[in-house]
Amino acid sequence: MPKKGRKAAALSEEERLLLMQQKMLAEEELSKKKEDMLTQFLKDKLAKEEHNSALNMNKINLQWRTVLREVKARELRKDIEILSQTFERVVDCKDSVIRVSRGGPGWVSWEGCVAL
Repeated sequence: MPKKGRKAAALSEEERLLLMQQKMLAEEELSKKKEDMLTQFLKDKLAKEEHNSALNMNKINLQWRTVLREVKARELRKDIEILSQTFERVVDCKDSVIRVSRGGPGWVSWEGCVAL
């Protein structure tokens, strides 16, 4: 009979080792699953952040282009105003030359018009 007791004890020892191995495998699987979930979460978070970053960059570029357009429009309006004034002076000068050549009042020399 004592032999059976030892065999039963040995079996229970083997069973205990098997149970411990199964428990360790289950813990490893759980750990791996948690690691995979964390990795997937971080990948999703990174993808979302990259998407938001691209959207925000587009918004900033759009706003920056709007500012640049406004500045350029002001510069062009100023240039047009200067060119318009210059054109008016040239036209006035030529009108004066035409009046003088016809013998009318308001004699202005051509050199005076060129200096304008």
